[in-house]
Amino acid sequence: AIIRVTLRRLITRKRVIGLALFASAPAIIVLFASTGDRGADRIANLYHDTTFGILISVALPVIAIVNGAAALGDERRSHTMPFLALKPIPRWSIALSTTLASVGATLAIALVGVGLGWLAAGSATGDWGIGQGPALAALVAAIGYGTIFVPIGLLTRRATVIGLIYLFLWEASFANAVETLAPTSLSHIALQAYVDIAPGISPAEALGTLEPSLGKALFKVAVVAVVSLAFTTWALHKRDLA
Repeated sequence: AIIRVTLRRLITRKRVIGLALFASAPAIIVLFASTGDRGADRIANLYHDTTFGILISVALPVIAIVNGAAALGDERRSHTMPFLALKPIPRWSIALSTTLASVGATLAIALVGVGLGWLAAGSATGDWGIGQGPALAALVAAIGYGTIFVPIGLLTRRATVIGLIYLFLWEASFANAVETLAPTSLSHIALQAYVDIAPGISPAEALGTLEPSLGKALFKVAVVAVVSLAFTTWALHKRDLA
């Protein structure tokens, strides 16, 4: 019931339309590029560059941050948290349900962007396996960003601002400029999975000290998810939820 109600609150018509258009930018770019006289290799490179540079590094993190911050944050702002917390529901169950809803809402929108890009690139290049890397990278990014910002949204009203500062200042600037900081970037961890499935793409240069590995990427975001759930459960126990 908590998952269903949270999803209904996160997936509103206006939000879905706006965020889905944002996530569909790579597909639109590839679609227009395929109408010109370009070879399959150039279109494939364009697809990977725009998919990682726009969808995985920007659109998907922003969507996940917005959903994660709102999962419990909206309950606090609308003063409905006491009604949820006072019911005989374990705090871990509330944390797990809202986190699943956050990740699920992000994946639903990511599915639109990845699916349309996959369709456009596959039609233009004839390579129907071209979207596997982006799909797995989207899964990693959705779990990573979607879980870590649920407790932040519970603790502060400025969770979205904090998330955007982390995304555009830390990940886009410091983690790209200093190779040793790449492991602290969730988008770089998503790139680990991407490059493992699609080796040789130009975004691979941004990996820094990381090695392509789907398994390691999934393990890292799984650890992030477990720590986030534990912290959210603790916060629900200790914080004044009125």
